[in-house]
Amino acid sequence: MNKTFYERNESVINSDINVNYEDVVAMTPEEFEDWVVRMRKEIVKSWDKYGCPPRTGKNEKDIVEQFNKMAEYPVHLFTHTDELSDVEDDVIINKSRLGVEADQWFSNMMKTRINYTAKDNGHSIYDLFADDKFLPRVVRGAMRHIRRDSFYNFALSAIKNDAKYSVVSVDSGEEWIEAFFNNSKIFKGYDFILEQVKIRDGLNTGYFQIEQSKILQLTKEQVQKFKDCDWLEYRHHSTFDIDDMPDDKVYAIRVYQKGKKIFPKCFASFRIGYIQVAVNYPPMTAKYLYERFTDDIKDQEVINIYDPSSGWGGRILGAMACRDDRSIHYVGTDPNPDNFYGSEGGSKYESLADFYNTQTYRGNPFFSETNTYHQFMEGSEEIQYHPDFQQYKGNLDLIFTSPPYFNREAYSEDENQSYKKYGNTYESWRDGFLRPTLETCYHWLKSDRYMLWNIADLLVSGDYLPLEQDSIDILEGLGMEYKYVLKMGLELMPGQNRLDENGVPKCKNYCMVNGKYLKYEPVFVFYKP
Repeated sequence: MNKTFYERNESVINSDINVNYEDVVAMTPEEFEDWVVRMRKEIVKSWDKYGCPPRTGKNEKDIVEQFNKMAEYPVHLFTHTDELSDVEDDVIINKSRLGVEADQWFSNMMKTRINYTAKDNGHSIYDLFADDKFLPRVVRGAMRHIRRDSFYNFALSAIKNDAKYSVVSVDSGEEWIEAFFNNSKIFKGYDFILEQVKIRDGLNTGYFQIEQSKILQLTKEQVQKFKDCDWLEYRHHSTFDIDDMPDDKVYAIRVYQKGKKIFPKCFASFRIGYIQVAVNYPPMTAKYLYERFTDDIKDQEVINIYDPSSGWGGRILGAMACRDDRSIHYVGTDPNPDNFYGSEGGSKYESLADFYNTQTYRGNPFFSETNTYHQFMEGSEEIQYHPDFQQYKGNLDLIFTSPPYFNREAYSEDENQSYKKYGNTYESWRDGFLRPTLETCYHWLKSDRYMLWNIADLLVSGDYLPLEQDSIDILEGLGMEYKYVLKMGLELMPGQNRLDENGVPKCKNYCMVNGKYLKYEPVFVFYKP
């Protein structure tokens, strides 16, 4: 049987471009650029041949194992309260990775172009590797994220008086360097790089937030001293120009174990460090919201849930994984032709849902029933005209989606994509797509039911497009009651680079849980009286 999802692919991992980290830091600039060129070609070859983007992925057995854990996972533990608001239980913190395997049905996700302006001129991760005009950018990114190890995949900061991170417990960078070169047995299998950093107080700006004063580091003069005595080799300082060291920098010591391959660890840097990428909606967050907002009607014979933008399958998987104490019928639509099988019939959404329903414990013939679905290939602004969709008018028990953020993500090049279909201005998109989509939601939703709308204002050329307020205004104008906003916690925001002079986050949407700031994605909660 031909599988409709990609599995773990070892072609890049087993290729000759997958060198050890110590090999990368030892390369000359010319050698490093040559390695990046070969790396790009190998990744594109694997992507084109096996349909596998630069991600690790799981095998079928492991996917089934993860999916089996989803139904009974205690998603109620995601509930928290924002200490900066007066609404209880308004923060969702999902640290579970269950269900991320849904991505493996959508190998086209990382081919989604990302636009940062009102113009449709963005590019994708695939473009970065396949188009030679992006080579200089990829080289710069690889220098930062792989060679300098900006995500701390290999080389961790050496800490004062801490043998766990530093191999030996010493109080200064100078002592550490002397210990390294005088105690080869202790440091067998270890090496180090020097990282040029700004002189500062407080937290460092690295991926892991540590007090700068706790990190073992050298002054410019100390580096020069160890260079003059021939202790430092090129690999130790290949990330900066040792012959031109500025006075306002110090040199943090970062220790790594030798023999660690670049991939698969560095696959993540392509999704995080180079460009914003299309991401799936976390299936377990979707499951949490479905269960939270249908708990009072869980005894209903069938609960109809509508998703106007099916996206990359995270929400249909979350619907299939809802607890056994209720019967969920997921109704979804999405016009992206890349997610449908054309003349063969069916879609990636249906394949994913069927896999869950047949390959997990719910496929056991002694299990009473599985959750069901009805998938459409229509734009949400036009689905009201589809004859098969009429059966759901006034019969939807919950609406939940994360719609397109205007033109930010170019999901496909099909002309029916909303960002192409309604002109190139936000206003034409709002009136041509957003408004009729919301009107359909209102008219198809039952009374005394909820609608959850995950959308955020979009920063374009320095200004925010008002997606949040426009959505609220349209829905309130139709008769919906805006209740509150649920906050999907994204990440902690420590560090001087993410806080202003008063210690307040610089981002637009933030909350506080257990005394720590988090960025969040808003989910607006509306009620139809």
